[in-house]
Amino acid sequence: MQDLTDRDTDAGERIRTAAVLLFARRGYAATSIRDLGKAVNMTNAGIYHHVTSKEALLADLMRVAQRGLIDSTERMLAPYRRPADRLSLLIGSLTAVHARNPMTTRVMDGELRSLTPGSAAHDEIIGLRDAYEAHWKAALADGVAEGAFRVADERLTRLALMSMCTGTSEWYRPDGRSTLEQVCAEFVAIGLAAVRAPAATTLATADFSLLPEYPWEPLDDRDDPRPDEARR
Repeated sequence: MQDLTDRDTDAGERIRTAAVLLFARRGYAATSIRDLGKAVNMTNAGIYHHVTSKEALLADLMRVAQRGLIDSTERMLAPYRRPADRLSLLIGSLTAVHARNPMTTRVMDGELRSLTPGSAAHDEIIGLRDAYEAHWKAALADGVAEGAFRVADERLTRLALMSMCTGTSEWYRPDGRSTLEQVCAEFVAIGLAAVRAPAATTLATADFSLLPEYPWEPLDDRDDPRPDEARR
């Protein structure tokens, strides 16, 4: 028989799955506690048994997602010093995380505006984002300093490359024309070309087994209204 703790854990995960689904599709502001309750067949009181507020639920989802991304990135980067290896890992891992967790990452990337400005949660998420982006800044800066990269504007280059990677949450489909490994490899090639890195015989590649797992990520997003040929 499932004990109370197990039932609470299952309910909490179902609430988080519903929240990610609704926040990603409708937006945080357009989703109510009542909407969450309907999605998981619970009353408002039942929802509040597991979360203190809708904003606290959003902050928790973003906090866990950001920490998971940082932890996995740091484990992958630890053995490598060459800027080209580090940039390759950053591009491949960010691409894969967004492709594998499209709804969680849409919420993580797009709903900071929904946290109360100046609140502890808002400041914490900004700090986590800064900590993650510091790895990109360091890889690019080290590459330029060592003469391995030629970049006119490191900030713009970083933003362009990160946008390329995060965009997979919007268009990638596992049943599309390219495997995730192929997409990551192509994006790495595009990224290294963008920083004018010399051709390398071997580069570090992202280990997908080290990527964060988000147990609440909805299993699929198949009700895409676009025609099949528009899916990559």
